[in-house]
Amino acid sequence: MKKCIILFFCLWFGVLMFASQTAVESNRIPFPTGIVLDGAAAIQTQFDVQDSPYFPRIDFFNMKSSENMILLERFKTFQQTTEFTCGPSTIVMLLHHYGIDYEYGDRLLYEMRANHEKPESTLKDLITMLESTGDWDIFSTFDLEDPSFIPKEMLFDSLKDGKPIIFGDDDWGGHWRIIIGFDDMGDDIEANDVLIVADPYDTTDHFQDGYNVIPFQRLYYNWRNSFDPDFSHNLFLIGSPRVVND
Repeated sequence: MKKCIILFFCLWFGVLMFASQTAVESNRIPFPTGIVLDGAAAIQTQFDVQDSPYFPRIDFFNMKSSENMILLERFKTFQQTTEFTCGPSTIVMLLHHYGIDYEYGDRLLYEMRANHEKPESTLKDLITMLESTGDWDIFSTFDLEDPSFIPKEMLFDSLKDGKPIIFGDDDWGGHWRIIIGFDDMGDDIEANDVLIVADPYDTTDHFQDGYNVIPFQRLYYNWRNSFDPDFSHNLFLIGSPRVVND
């Protein structure tokens, strides 16, 4: 009898683990075939903590927008396949968001850069990568009248229009992520506002599903970078496929 009970619980735990893994897999963009994975892709849930008391698991892939929250629904994530391709990985996610099947992944995009002297990708590099895939309407830090100031409304309006915002800052010593959601918590207290981001190096919140939650104020008032030669503040890129009018 004891053996049957133990076997039942082992099978049930296996089913739960499989269901959890399947749920994560459904929100992932596949890796290119035939490559040796490195970076965050090589870890793939190895640091996950079941029932974390600090980071509850939230199914952002299936979550819906609400009265307080703007969310780009069913946004798929991608974990970078090297230690230095976070920028190209955000382009992979952007392409997938717009239904563009780009099977070659972050490494080929990385090779599109004009600058091969440094491993980090600049804003200019990301624009080059994106333009190498087709015709795009692009709005970035280069287009701001004052690059030291970014209007908050611009971020919210972009999400309302279904457009993710790629942004770069000094996270990890220099990192690119994508804003895919914003929640004002239904009040006028800006300190309560949160951003939902897709992170190509999502290894520190006990669940490597590619999503993070960060306080809006923490990003907005600390939006600095030391890796881009053109700007020290407010690195962002909003891109959408160009519509050709007949």
